[in-house]
Amino acid sequence: MREGDKLLVVSYAIAQKRADELREWLDGGILICDESHALKNPKAKRTKAILGKDGIADGAAYTWLLTGTPITRWNDDMFPFLCRADLPGMRERVGRGDMMKRFQMKYTVRQKRQFPGARFPTEMTVGNRNTDELAQWVYKDSKVAIRVDLDEVYKNMPPLTTNRYTIPLDMDAELREMLKEVSKKSLADIQQQLQQKEPALATIRRRIGMAKVKAAAAEIAERIDSGQNVLVGAWHTGVIDALDTALKDRGYEGRIIDGRRSADYKNNAQDEWNAGGLDYIAGQIAAMGVSLNLQQGGSQIIVVEEDWSPSIMDQFYARLWRYGQKKHVHVDTLVGDNKLEEAVGRISRTKASQHEKFNVVGRETS
Repeated sequence: MREGDKLLVVSYAIAQKRADELREWLDGGILICDESHALKNPKAKRTKAILGKDGIADGAAYTWLLTGTPITRWNDDMFPFLCRADLPGMRERVGRGDMMKRFQMKYTVRQKRQFPGARFPTEMTVGNRNTDELAQWVYKDSKVAIRVDLDEVYKNMPPLTTNRYTIPLDMDAELREMLKEVSKKSLADIQQQLQQKEPALATIRRRIGMAKVKAAAAEIAERIDSGQNVLVGAWHTGVIDALDTALKDRGYEGRIIDGRRSADYKNNAQDEWNAGGLDYIAGQIAAMGVSLNLQQGGSQIIVVEEDWSPSIMDQFYARLWRYGQKKHVHVDTLVGDNKLEEAVGRISRTKASQHEKFNVVGRETS
């Protein structure tokens, strides 16, 4: 920067609330959006405030969107970015009219799903298609994006290793019967139903998470007793609360970070963790993808419930495995011996091969 240049750093939450003021303040300057996969939903107020019509980006001469995971789940995550970066190319490839719907028809698999209590079925994305063509458009034809592999970005980073191992589930008779019924299905059928958000399977996943708490708490306690601070990842708030209670009952000091906590609370928890004042943080994976730098406070991660999107998991790991980390970061994913969790793992591996066409990837597995 030159002397006299202005620099303003704000969160997405503030940017959304003060969009008009920030657009005028930019006055033809440069807008940089870090962790820009947070702007993947074109209907979200945050995305509209920054990338939409009369959004903050309209006040910038240049807009740079930075992310290691441009696609977290499905190819339509790219839609807002491409509308801003290459609108002529969008019109050329998908046509005018309802471009979002046309984009989804071309680059994703869509199905209608009837949810309990809903009057009408909901059309939703359940898969990807034409990913090679989309990558060609983004990185070669339009040249609106530059991809840098982790091998180059993290040359001097310590290694990240991952491990999966089975733990016993504290099951009641009802859960045993549920899993017995699931075991009669093929893995392909289970994968499809998971991706279609089948309510019955969603309930079983939550029950499995709760059944892991006892064994998971013992694993976490073992790491803490050996002198490690542990970042714990789970999906359901009920599982997070139960883990927090189990660990506090053992006398450990920790914090919960999830969608129920305020930004100030999260910042305070981050400071406590990095200062060495916490034994653990129990985090909701979906709520920890951005804006938390925890690399100074620990290097051990335990995943109790995993997301099937490898990009979302990578973002969670990046809370510790990022610039400033001095130690080898290790991830232990705790799984139960059942067909449902096996299907989740298979979905993750399949998506990992698809996401390599877009996302910054790379890790060692043990």
